[in-house]
Amino acid sequence: MDLSLFKLLRSFILVLFIAVVEYRRGSFTLSGAITGSVLCFFIAYSNIVFLFVMITFVLSGSFATRYGFDFKQTKINENDHNVRGRKSKRAARDYSQVLCNGALACCYALCYCSQTNYSGLSLPIDNKHPSTIYSIGFLFTIVCCCGDTLASELGSVFARGNPRLLTNPFRIVPIGTNGGISLAGCLFSLFGGLIIGISYIIGNMIFCRSDQLINTSMITIQLLLYCTLFGLVGSLIDSLLGAILQFSGYDRERNVTVQKPGPSVEHISGRNILSNNQVNLFSSFLTSILAIWIIPNILLQTRLKKKPPIQIRNGINHNKQKLLKYNVLSMRLVRIQNDIPLTSLTKNDLTISTIHLAETVHERLKEAGNIN
Repeated sequence: MDLSLFKLLRSFILVLFIAVVEYRRGSFTLSGAITGSVLCFFIAYSNIVFLFVMITFVLSGSFATRYGFDFKQTKINENDHNVRGRKSKRAARDYSQVLCNGALACCYALCYCSQTNYSGLSLPIDNKHPSTIYSIGFLFTIVCCCGDTLASELGSVFARGNPRLLTNPFRIVPIGTNGGISLAGCLFSLFGGLIIGISYIIGNMIFCRSDQLINTSMITIQLLLYCTLFGLVGSLIDSLLGAILQFSGYDRERNVTVQKPGPSVEHISGRNILSNNQVNLFSSFLTSILAIWIIPNILLQTRLKKKPPIQIRNGINHNKQKLLKYNVLSMRLVRIQNDIPLTSLTKNDLTISTIHLAETVHERLKEAGNIN
């Protein structure tokens, strides 16, 4: 175990500062701020780039929640969403929401930390280190959460009409229905994955050593594309789970979409099995597992394409700019015992040693020797 006192202090100070600022802005309740501080402390120490990604998610999610807050409150009433200061347009997230969006990412970060011997070393995703699989798990967990957050918070504001139910695209449902999708929501989910991918790449450029980023340009481009794509994939997985396992209803008295049954609530879709937080947890888990299954194979193929196979014909390595020839002399020494007749010798009575002498001769030197 190679703990770094400097990185521990750095993580504690950064996380404490961010938690205080976001709590004062109204992004979290007190329980949410404390829970987030604990999770982000482990995330920050595991890899400071992970904290950079998490900050991007928190800031973008807070902005999306505040944007069009009054309009969303007239259309949607999320029963498990604590609203503080309606006039100040603030929606505070409690410990349960923080856990369901950050606990899985923290688990991936801790697994990454164990692979780096708890040193807090920042390593890029390049499929050369065992920690890559956990970096992928962490990154695409946040990609799913951010894509779904922007899709639900901003898609409902910018969509020109009501969304359509994912399990029945021909059915138009009220705004705020779990499983409802729109073109604007899909575009914002792509954008959510994109900004998380950009933040991860920028974080690597800042905190990773330059020698670790050699020959990673193609992987970086692919990673950015897949982050963007998985922002949409994660949002669709969340919508599918929400449409099937999460209750959505329309309250006729208040004219809002609700997530719990009631006397004046008309059922729209889904069963009352999972809450919104639980759907977020399961969707991020499924998205990260899907990414872990797909992304490493793609990165491995990219690395293999970069290294063409060595072609050796007639003792010449044709991949070298300066061609080399190999002269090999093989000698075999056989030792026998004098007291045994030659006609009675067996294989067990022989001691055989083989020696190979290889000489590398530069082709130009050989040509010069021929001239002389």
